[in-house]
Amino acid sequence: MPLRVAALGQLPGTLLAQLTDLAVSMDLVVLGQAPDTRAAASALSHSIPDIAVVSTTFSDGTGFSFVRELPAGQRPVGLVFVGAREDEAVTAFELQATDFLLWPAAEGRLRDALVRAKQQVLQLSLLRTADELQRLLTEAGGSSGLDLAGLFRGRSESTVAATGGDTVRRRRAAGGASTGTLIASSPWRATGRTGDVRAKGGRDGEEGVLDLSQEDGGRGETEGRPLRVLVREGRRTRFVPLVDVDWFEADGNYIRVHAGGEKYRTRGTITAIEAALDPRQFVRIHRRVVVNMDRVREMSPLPGGDGLLVLGDGSTLRLSRTYRSRVR
Repeated sequence: MPLRVAALGQLPGTLLAQLTDLAVSMDLVVLGQAPDTRAAASALSHSIPDIAVVSTTFSDGTGFSFVRELPAGQRPVGLVFVGAREDEAVTAFELQATDFLLWPAAEGRLRDALVRAKQQVLQLSLLRTADELQRLLTEAGGSSGLDLAGLFRGRSESTVAATGGDTVRRRRAAGGASTGTLIASSPWRATGRTGDVRAKGGRDGEEGVLDLSQEDGGRGETEGRPLRVLVREGRRTRFVPLVDVDWFEADGNYIRVHAGGEKYRTRGTITAIEAALDPRQFVRIHRRVVVNMDRVREMSPLPGGDGLLVLGDGSTLRLSRTYRSRVR
């Protein structure tokens, strides 16, 4: 089935013409253009496209404001911003854009952006399929022996290979020293579900739990690194495996834990996370963000010395120039 593309905002006529031409060869359906926020909001409320090509300029506002105020359920998976200034790229990627096109763009650049957006849509579809299959296997009361993570990891590798060989990222050597070598990106990994429990105890203490609400992280005299992070949801306590965590984000006196497409909130600080976790795997990239380097797929420079990290699921994070040396 063709993927649906919406054109939002005051996009250049030459870009719209290219988009129409590319739709046929790329198996896309262009839903039409909405030049102002009212028309765009109405279009998304009736049919949410898989991909949106969004101008930074609307006739009655900005594309950034429009996307920022969109309800989560109306946001397209693939999001390509189009603007006339380089510095707009920073805001675009802060809004988790798939790509940013500086217009006028070189020939083929729009196609590259659409390929990346399609890849993100397909990866999310694969992830949802894996999740549903795992749920069905669990409900059946057992496992067929099928390695879902390995299956979808292999499919993702094929997708990455098919969309170009420039998807690379800088990885640290095992000892933590910077190698400065570009290594082919690892694909996203399908993660297991996090466990739900009512209270902490039993094997949880033995496995090592990071409790950010306590001054010492709940570690006390325990040796070694924690394997899970504790978050509280009302009266319930949830233990999220650290291998499932994509990144930690500071939010005032709280920390948002991003894991496998889910978000959890707990009291704590970024400083406490840095102190408790393996600095070779969990690296601070911004004053508010610590990322799991196993999730990073590629790194790209941004104007002003900052950088952009693209994760395996297509999420994008801003790399502050202050912390850039830590991920080289």
